[in-house]
Amino acid sequence: MALITTNALCLRKVDFSETSQILTLLTDQQGITGAIAKGAKREKSSVGGPLDLMCLYNVVLYDRSRRNTLSILAQAELVDFFPASRSDFRRFMAVEAIRELLLAIEVSPQDAPHIMLLAVKAMREVGPEPHAAPARFAWGLLRALGVEPAVTHCVLTGAEPSGRVAVYFSLREMGLIAPPHEQGRRDLVRLSPAALRVLLALANDERGNGIAVDGWSQAFTLLAWLVAMQGGRRLRTVAPLEVTSAG
Repeated sequence: MALITTNALCLRKVDFSETSQILTLLTDQQGITGAIAKGAKREKSSVGGPLDLMCLYNVVLYDRSRRNTLSILAQAELVDFFPASRSDFRRFMAVEAIRELLLAIEVSPQDAPHIMLLAVKAMREVGPEPHAAPARFAWGLLRALGVEPAVTHCVLTGAEPSGRVAVYFSLREMGLIAPPHEQGRRDLVRLSPAALRVLLALANDERGNGIAVDGWSQAFTLLAWLVAMQGGRRLRTVAPLEVTSAG
């Protein structure tokens, strides 16, 4: 078994016997991987103690992924538990949304370093901006997966939205649809002007200051489901996506 030292974000933990844990980890070397932490809950644990969700660790793993079985966690040292992200319910829910998105996709070793950086950055942004951090993370995650929704123009005509009225986003076309091309479609999501402002800010790498919380929330719901579509998963903590038809 190869011995690997890597950073890891704990995405899931399940008690295994009275003293051990089964873990799902996002690591910057292997992507998302499973591991068993034997004896982690013992008072004198060689692992260093039980791991907690959405905390960043430096870990040592006996890698058994090639055998299609759980790796063994030999050691874990806490690097950051992101205290500002745990101070109220809004921040807790933002962290849960980030965690669920990570569990909804496959992360290859090639993509792992970039996605780890995105996740750590998002966790640190949750403290000051719990309304915006999940949407920024979801947009960055889509880019990392090779998907960038067309939100600056109509994908069929190239027309730019005015920003003053609601617009339609086509899930099939993965972009905005201008009138009259939305007629008869059944794959549309209606976006408010505030949600469109968020998406334009994300597409242009701007902060999007001064946008109402509802705009961030609606933009995140769309982006989160687009992420889930890439992994073929359903989300549980994110609001359902309201798909409609026009005309």
